[in-house]
Amino acid sequence: MAKAFSLSVVAPDRSVVETEVTSVVAPGVMGYFGVLGDHVPLVSALSAGIIEYMENSERSMLAIGGGFCEVSAGKVTILADSAHFANEIVVAEEEERLAEALRALRGEDTAMTTDEARQVVELAMIKIRAAKK
Repeated sequence: MAKAFSLSVVAPDRSVVETEVTSVVAPGVMGYFGVLGDHVPLVSALSAGIIEYMENSERSMLAIGGGFCEVSAGKVTILADSAHFANEIVVAEEEERLAEALRALRGEDTAMTTDEARQVVELAMIKIRAAKK
């Protein structure tokens, strides 16, 4: 049996997850990495992506917009720029955000800057992928 450890995910607007898990996969800036019980201590910057974790033999997913992860004795703490459970994501809304951002990147008239549009495209695509998994 896999050793359980504590997972805490916090976003600026709320505490998202506080639970016991047996594994976590997170989007590090150098690529995805996994954490199991008794993992060595680690601090990593996170890029926008999908966090997957196993809780009571059930896989859960969380779309994040980047942040930081700390692995310490028996605990993983993730400070996320934004975090959304897959079942909270409304695909139609994300597809509309994606379409608007793509219009901005094509140079069409919009209030969005190029940098904002790039960030919206990245996060909207991640959220859509999380919702459809």
